[in-house]
Amino acid sequence: MKQIVLLGVASLLLVSCRHSRQIARPVFTVGDSSQVTAVTDSAAAEAAAIKGTLLEGVRKNSVQYTTFSAKLKIDFENDKQRQQNISTNIRMQKDSVIWISVSAPIIGEVARAIITPDSLKAYDKFNKRLYLRALNDARDLLNIPFEFSTLQDMIIGNPVFLTDSVFQVVKTPAIISFSCDSTLYTSLFNVFADDYLLQQSKVMDKNPASNRSCELTYGEYKVMDGRRFATTRRIFVEEKNITRIAMDFNRVEFNQPLSFPFTVPASGYTLE
Repeated sequence: MKQIVLLGVASLLLVSCRHSRQIARPVFTVGDSSQVTAVTDSAAAEAAAIKGTLLEGVRKNSVQYTTFSAKLKIDFENDKQRQQNISTNIRMQKDSVIWISVSAPIIGEVARAIITPDSLKAYDKFNKRLYLRALNDARDLLNIPFEFSTLQDMIIGNPVFLTDSVFQVVKTPAIISFSCDSTLYTSLFNVFADDYLLQQSKVMDKNPASNRSCELTYGEYKVMDGRRFATTRRIFVEEKNITRIAMDFNRVEFNQPLSFPFTVPASGYTLE
């Protein structure tokens, strides 16, 4: 049984779970459609100001950090298997390293991974498998295309593929919806109208031959070390099949000294 489901993108799977629940998929909405106000380009200066205020508000909510560590539970399911209550520790040094440790009840740690901007190294103790990949070559282990910075943002809860190219702004009393354009993707965002906190986002591949998308939902915001942090996440990656991930954080720390221990097993592992 091989899989990496690293918190929003992947994580090393352990053993099958006999009793698991399906991860519910929230509806991607724009709020109360009866009270929608669309921001058009008919008044260009006013529209530009609204879009600028919107981007400024969203970016002010971005979580700033040097190091980050967390403990959380992950539920995972795809067309082949389901896993529930996966105990996961994660540590990050911004723009440098992401470290993941996954544990199972009774038997302890079963997998560990370390990711840098250039590489992915991981071992699965349960199945005695070792993964050593350039990050660009890890597509069979990681279900969606990404850069290191994108993976960081997904884990920390910052918006992914947020650009200055904003269009289709729709305002309701509760939610502001808008789209962003980038070279490869179109991104949709829902933010709360009162404070611009991220509620949902959806990234869609612009390649007409691809049916790939990634939808993220954020909830249960709490103030953690002075930062507003979404302690629950739901991630749905859709291509040929759907991968569903539920993340529930129970401990979060910022800017504390961290270590990132990882030693490649000397023998007994199959290199994948």
